[in-house]
Amino acid sequence: MENERVLILDAVKQVGKKVKLQGWVNTFRDHGKVSFIDLRDTSGVVQCVVVGNKEKITDESVVEIIGTVKERPKESVNKDLPTGGVEVEAESLKVLNLALELPIPVQGDGYDINEEMRLKYRYLDLRRERLQKIVKMRSKLVQAMREKLFEYDFLEIETPMLTKGTSEGARNFIVPSRLNPGKFYALPQSPQQYKQILMVAAMEKYFQVARCIRDEDLRSDRGFEFTQLDLEMSFVSQEDVMRVVEDVVKYAVKSVGANLKDEKFPVINYEDAMKEYGSDKFDLRTEKEKKENVLAFAWVVNFPFFKKVDKEDAAEVEEGRSGWVFTHNPFSQPHEEHLDWHLKGEHIPEIKAYQYDLVCNGLESGGGSIRAHDPKVLRATYEIMGYSEQDIEENIGHMLEAFSLGAPPHGGIALGIDRLIMILAGESSLKEGIAFPMTGAGKTSVMDAPSPVSKDLLKELGIKLVKESVDAVFQRVKSILDAAEVRYEVIEHKEVKTSEEAARVRGTSMDMAPKAMVMKKKSGGMVMVCVPADRKVNIKAVKDVVGEPVEMASPEEVEDKLGVKVGAVPPFGKVFGIEMYLDREFWKKDEVVFNAGRRDRSIKMKASDLIKAAEPNPASSEADFKK
Repeated sequence: MENERVLILDAVKQVGKKVKLQGWVNTFRDHGKVSFIDLRDTSGVVQCVVVGNKEKITDESVVEIIGTVKERPKESVNKDLPTGGVEVEAESLKVLNLALELPIPVQGDGYDINEEMRLKYRYLDLRRERLQKIVKMRSKLVQAMREKLFEYDFLEIETPMLTKGTSEGARNFIVPSRLNPGKFYALPQSPQQYKQILMVAAMEKYFQVARCIRDEDLRSDRGFEFTQLDLEMSFVSQEDVMRVVEDVVKYAVKSVGANLKDEKFPVINYEDAMKEYGSDKFDLRTEKEKKENVLAFAWVVNFPFFKKVDKEDAAEVEEGRSGWVFTHNPFSQPHEEHLDWHLKGEHIPEIKAYQYDLVCNGLESGGGSIRAHDPKVLRATYEIMGYSEQDIEENIGHMLEAFSLGAPPHGGIALGIDRLIMILAGESSLKEGIAFPMTGAGKTSVMDAPSPVSKDLLKELGIKLVKESVDAVFQRVKSILDAAEVRYEVIEHKEVKTSEEAARVRGTSMDMAPKAMVMKKKSGGMVMVCVPADRKVNIKAVKDVVGEPVEMASPEEVEDKLGVKVGAVPPFGKVFGIEMYLDREFWKKDEVVFNAGRRDRSIKMKASDLIKAAEPNPASSEADFKK
C-alpha cells in the first residue's frame, strides 16, 4: 500500500511497485531539471531520482518520497550498497523538516571532532554510520544475553534505584529526601545487596540489565554511570556460575559476529597470572589476533580476600579501618580450608575467596564470587576490616537478619556491558558504545548538567551551600593523580599571587607552568584553556577550537564558580566539571609545574602524566592558543 511507509532495505524487493519512503537526506545533488537524493533510514541508503524539484532541500533534512522502485542500469549499479541495484523514481517529494546548517558534520567517523561538541550535539553524532552500527550491536548483544538466560530459566527482576549507601569501593551519589529532612538516599553502585536478598526470597535464578552509578574519577574506560548484566544463582558452586556465564557470553558475542580465540575459556590462578603476566588483566592474543580483533576470554580465580589499605585512597581508608580491606567485595565466601582463619581473624593476607574475574583482551569484563550466606561469615568480614558492632548493624544489619532466616548458598557475577561493547567494536573509549555518555569533565550529553537548582528548592530540602576550601581542591587534584597512578612532587612555598612570583620561589621557568584561564561560552557554561604562564591567550584561537564565541570570566565569576582564586586554578577542568584545553606546547614538554588550588604550594610532574590524569580535550593537542 502506497500509504504505508516502507523501509529502504525492504524496498529493494519491490521492483516495479510504488513505495513511500521517509528518512534523512544523506546527500542532495541538484543537476537542474533532475535532482538526486541519497535517502537514509535505519535500514540503509537508496538513491532517489526527482524530476522538476521545487522544494528547498538541505543535507540531513527529513523528507517523504513516494515513487516507483526501478532497477538501475548495469553500468550505474553501486556494488558497495545492498540497495545499489535499484533506485526510486520519485512522483512526489515532501519536506517534513528542513535542517538548518549543522554545527557538526555527521558523515565520517567523527574522531576528529572535539568531544564537547560531539556530546553537546549527540543526537547528530549518533546519526553517523559507525555509531549506528555500535548502538545496534549493543541492542543485539543484550537481546542475546536475555535469550540464553531465559533458556536457563532465569527471572528478570528489577531492583530499586533509590537505596542505601553500600561499601563497594567507590563514593556514593546521594539524593536528599524532601519528606525526611536531613536524610539521604544513595544511588546504587550495583544491585549487590538486593540480588543476594532475592536469593533469600527463594527466587533462585535472577538477572537484570542494571544501571549502576559510582562517584569515581573518570577515565576512558570508566564513567559515573554504567550498565552491567547482573545475575545471581542459588545452590551453586563457583564452577556452576562460571559454566553458565561462559555459555551466555559465548552465545551473545557470537550473535554479533565476534571471533573467539578459545571455545573453552582458560582458567588461571591469580598468583600464576601475576607471576606470568604481571597483572590479573592480561591479553592472551597474538599480534595477528589483535589486528583481527579476536576475543581472548579467560577466567582468573583464587583471589586473596583482603589486601592492605592504600592510604592514598580515601574510599579504602574509610572501608578498611583496621588497615585491611576487601580486594573485590565484602560479600564473598572464603575458601573452605580458610574459613576458620576468617572467623577468628587470623592469617588475614593468606585467606583466599571464591572470587572470579572474566578478563578479555587485557581488560576486566566481569567479576563475581560465591557469597557468604552464613551471617557469622559476613559479620567476620566486617570485623576484620575494623568495623564496630554498631557500624556493622548500620551497614549490613538488614542482610545479617535476612541471612538468619533461611539463606541458601548462592553466587553470581556482573558483566560490564559498556566494556564488552568497547572491546567488540574495537574502540578505545567506553563513550563510543554509550548512547548519551558524559564528558571527561562529568557533564551530561545534550543537557547541561550538573547545573544549579533554585534557592527555594534547596531551602525546601534543608540544604545550604558552602564554598569548597582551597585545601579540598588541592586534595581532589592529588586524588586524581593518585588514581591515575602517576608520580608527582608537592612543593611547599610562601604564598604567591603572580606567575612571576611562583616561578621565582619554585626555581622554575614560567613556560613550564600551564596557566589555567577560565572562559565563558556564548551558549552558557565555561571552559578552561591552559597556556604557558609567560604568554597571553589568543581568544580567537580558542573560539575556533571550541566551536563558538568565548570571553574571559571575571575573577569574581571564577571564584564563584570554581571556589578558587585566579592564580591558583589548577589545570584540571574535571575537578570543576568543565572541559579543559591544553596548549599544544605542553603536549611536547618534559615537565610541568602548577599551583593546585592553593597559592602556597605547587605540583611538579611529567607533562605526559598531567595529560594522562587531567585528560584535556584531544583536539587541543594540535592547537596553538598563545598570542
